Amino acid sequence: MSIKYYLAGQMSGIPQFNFPLFLRVAARLRALGYEIVSPAEIDDEEDKKDALQSAAGTYEKHKKTWGDFLARDVKLLADGGIGGIVFLPGWENSSGAKLEATIGLIKRFEFMRWDDAVNAPVPMARLSVACALHQEFVR
Repeated sequence: MSIKYYLAGQMSGIPQFNFPLFLRVAARLRALGYEIVSPAEIDDEEDKKDALQSAAGTYEKHKKTWGDFLARDVKLLADGGIGGIVFLPGWENSSGAKLEATIGLIKRFEFMRWDDAVNAPVPMARLSVACALHQEFVR
């Protein structure tokens, strides 16, 4: 049985909530044979439209809040049959991705990081994820 991977990275504060990167990487991962769940693809059509029209990647024109989207994603990671996370570049700057990483550590997920240089994911040690999270508490 193959592992289902969740795509994690910074969305808030990035134009169009970083959907173009999420969509591009999800498509490439699927072409490589990975089963992927991307938060940029699970929104309803209205939320997708709002996200793609957001020049600043902010929620003021959304009917839902950051917490609404994060709650959905946390539940998906906890209950959705996910077994791994692929982190996009800059994930360490995202509070949401850090929470998703914490869940992945607790649930003993496999971790990979997206590498644009090779246009593919590369393995990522659990310790690397834990160290990135630790930095949040020592600043």
